[in-house]
Amino acid sequence: MYLILSLIIFLAYVAYHKKRTNGMPPGPFPLPVIGNLHQLGKSPYKSLKSFSDKYGGLTTIFLGSVPTVLISEPNILREIIIKNNDSIVDRYISDSGFIIGAERNLLFSKGSFWIKYRKIFASAMVNARKFNIASRIEQQAISLNNYFGTYANSQQAINPHDYIRRYSLNGVIDYSFSDSVEYESETHHIVIRAAEIMEEILATGNPHDYLPFLKPFYTKKRNMLAMAVGQVWDYCNDAITVHRKTLDQEKPRDLLDLILMEIEKSEEKDFFDDDSLSKCLTDLIVAGHETVAITLGWMILFLSNHQNVQQKVYDELISVVGKGNLPALAHRKDTSYLNACIQETMRIRTAAPLALPRIASEDIKVGGYTIPKGTQVMMSVYGMASDERYWKDPHIFNPERWLSNSNSSENGGSVGNSSQSEVFIPFGVGPRMCVGMGVAKDELYYCASQMFMNFKWSPANGKQIDDEGVARIALEYKEYQVVLERRK
Repeated sequence: MYLILSLIIFLAYVAYHKKRTNGMPPGPFPLPVIGNLHQLGKSPYKSLKSFSDKYGGLTTIFLGSVPTVLISEPNILREIIIKNNDSIVDRYISDSGFIIGAERNLLFSKGSFWIKYRKIFASAMVNARKFNIASRIEQQAISLNNYFGTYANSQQAINPHDYIRRYSLNGVIDYSFSDSVEYESETHHIVIRAAEIMEEILATGNPHDYLPFLKPFYTKKRNMLAMAVGQVWDYCNDAITVHRKTLDQEKPRDLLDLILMEIEKSEEKDFFDDDSLSKCLTDLIVAGHETVAITLGWMILFLSNHQNVQQKVYDELISVVGKGNLPALAHRKDTSYLNACIQETMRIRTAAPLALPRIASEDIKVGGYTIPKGTQVMMSVYGMASDERYWKDPHIFNPERWLSNSNSSENGGSVGNSSQSEVFIPFGVGPRMCVGMGVAKDELYYCASQMFMNFKWSPANGKQIDDEGVARIALEYKEYQVVLERRK
């Protein structure tokens, strides 16, 4: 009797699932309640890549009861962004998303709020170049490399993790608020502490985001997340108050000054409030800080493991910049090999292997399938960056693939109708592309150029450093140790 009843329930569920996914892309069969969550494992980005390899560039999975379409085919992504962008511009907001800002920040807001705040931030960042505010980032890179210099030639092994995290944070908060923390200080900045708490909570996974009935069991965790986010909001609110009182429109000091100036001259300045502004600034701090720190950590690792690549970077910098001179953004156009190393690092170990999910605001027809309204849509950044159809030996660190004379399918360059720029999207794609991309690129260039011009980096024990990633919110490296030798 129980067997017959179980069989009837199972067949009913199969029929329900078939009807629910009619016309949607293919994918693995989900279990009731949990969907395909049990199949994601310790490295979800790899599991999702395996789904795409099996089912194609459009794959349907279920995260709990949330229907999700995974995009891992650049031609399909391009078609969706070009033809259906208005239908897929909004974010999918989970419970954790509501806690960290929901519809009042840059990451998750939508409609007129998102359009107006993003426009203000984008305009301020353009003006930041006119006022040379990026020089603040250059000074932070100098400070970091001066600190690294205290270890040079000592044969003392160091873990660069904390120092590059402090640099990336200083780069953002100095650029944004004229604030910073000393590299040798044992005191952690409130933003670092809060970001670490947020990362720890989000990195361990939040089942209640896709299984809402579990929410009561995660009250403590949710409260800790809210407290950490609140600390960064308070920090930003305090900075806004101080900047309003001391603003000199003739001499803007930093990004926040420029944002306040943009708001002041806006015809809709009453639309903008300090509370929402602090939430938007929090996005810029936390997301930007993590991306830069993780990328630099991976770059030190790969160039320590590939001494021949590191030597080429050094030789190029000496040739372009000259001994005794400081690398500057003006040199970037002439340091193609260093640029290739930065890009290859972001490709092979992209900080965000899965872009923040979006939601279909109406039915979308693409590739012969239907993405129904309300479906979560995810982009597999890792999947596209490691697809053998577009990259030769995608799991090998090879900066040469980015150089113009090797930009071919034979060397891992463009293939078919998809160029590298369409397959490589570490900062997202379309209007939702990271608003702080330019600042992040400047931080990466300033720091990398000085690090590899001033020092030779080597694994502490003479053996290759483990380059297997750790899947948290971002794709992080396992902490490692290196020794530094000052270049002569």
